[in-house]
Amino acid sequence: MEIEEEFISGFCRTLNGTNTVCCEYTEKDGERVLTFMDCAHDGCMHHGACEIYKEAQRLAAK
Repeated sequence: MEIEEEFISGFCRTLNGTNTVCCEYTEKDGERVLTFMDCAHDGCMHHGACEIYKEAQRLAAK
């Protein structure tokens, strides 16, 4: 299984500043799937409004 990395920079509400996040993607059934973000987005209280997460999802769909 090959892992692809993308680095996304953007504003983080939790840190109240700019953050660069490493995102890892794998290919599953011909689709690119976001498997890891090093910012612990799953437990973040701002997860629903996170622009970094939205960009990571957009890159998964490309």
